[in-house]
Amino acid sequence: MGLKVILRYLLVCYLFFYCKWIEGYKKLSKEEELEFEEQLKRLNKPPVKTIKTKYGDIYDCVDFYKQLAFDHPLLKNHNFHPEMQSTSIPRRVSQEKKVPKLDFEPVNIVLEGGGCPVGTVPIRRTTKDDLIRAKVYSKIHASKINPLVDGKPGTHYAVARTKENVNFEGVGAKLNVWNIPVAASQYTSGRIKISNGAESLEAGWTVNPGLYGDNQTHLYIYTNAGQSHCFNAQCGYVHLKPDIPVDVVINPTSSYGGQTYVITLAIVKDVAKTNNWILQWDDPPIDLGFWPAQIFTNLGNPGTQVEWGGETFSPPDVPGPGMGSGHELKLDTIYDAFCALAHIKVNNSIINPPGDLEDLDDDHFRYSVVNKRDVGEDIHYLIIYGGLGGRT
Repeated sequence: MGLKVILRYLLVCYLFFYCKWIEGYKKLSKEEELEFEEQLKRLNKPPVKTIKTKYGDIYDCVDFYKQLAFDHPLLKNHNFHPEMQSTSIPRRVSQEKKVPKLDFEPVNIVLEGGGCPVGTVPIRRTTKDDLIRAKVYSKIHASKINPLVDGKPGTHYAVARTKENVNFEGVGAKLNVWNIPVAASQYTSGRIKISNGAESLEAGWTVNPGLYGDNQTHLYIYTNAGQSHCFNAQCGYVHLKPDIPVDVVINPTSSYGGQTYVITLAIVKDVAKTNNWILQWDDPPIDLGFWPAQIFTNLGNPGTQVEWGGETFSPPDVPGPGMGSGHELKLDTIYDAFCALAHIKVNNSIINPPGDLEDLDDDHFRYSVVNKRDVGEDIHYLIIYGGLGGRT
């Protein structure tokens, strides 16, 4: 009993000081100021073209070879080029021969004006405040601050994940996207994830005002590779697509009981040639970019676990945000957040996940996940998640 009390005390203290850091992030020492100024120089490379979106975000079109990934010490002598594409096209193993035609609308997230010129990539212009927020939230995300009891602050999950220790070469799904209210110090996300030991990769949608400085829904990726932990394109991810950034605003989003809008994402390993992990968008898939094999230790090999579902974070004294659609589950795709056509890649084949996925909802009074398995028709393998959030 004494140990539990001590652990809870330490958790609350940890979160308290984290949140104080977030609130006071502008108070930097001279050394910190110099460090961030140097990072800003590396981040904001001279652009070939600049694009301002209707949401106020500014994207600089930077030469492919000058993107931040190539500042990574393990990528100094790379041979990558902007025309790279994944070399192995996995075959889909399915009882259905027809192409699914779902009653969901795909979201068009191509930048205005057709995006950046060929040979360049869109990089969101970064201010010092952006950089500090990204550092704070990357540390929060990497720490995965878990509550010791229901309703306590920290990170909460409602995910379905594999139990078998199989060599996974990829994970993917169609995710419907939502925009629900969250406080400035919170986030809510829906994502796919693949991991091996301490290393992992995520892709999905998120509402994260602390990271982005707005309440829009954004595309996001998260990299956890060795000592590198970051959102989006700040530590090893190499971007390819000149008209779709990895942190772009997603709009429109789904309405509760109304129109459903989806994004299609996959993270797959190019086992035939490069061994890189590829980020894919849409169906049929388009390569957005990749994580070079060189930056990984464990994920230099295939993944050993994959998962689909939602995640939230909230600091002390702030009721937890909603997850998914922000409502209790109705087990209906026009009301609930979902991962449809959930799949894995094994032995270069796209197959359904195993039916005995583990459902993890660590605060089941507020967040839930339901593995509907293969429901047939056009949706195939379906995982539903979400919840009201809040705290008593």
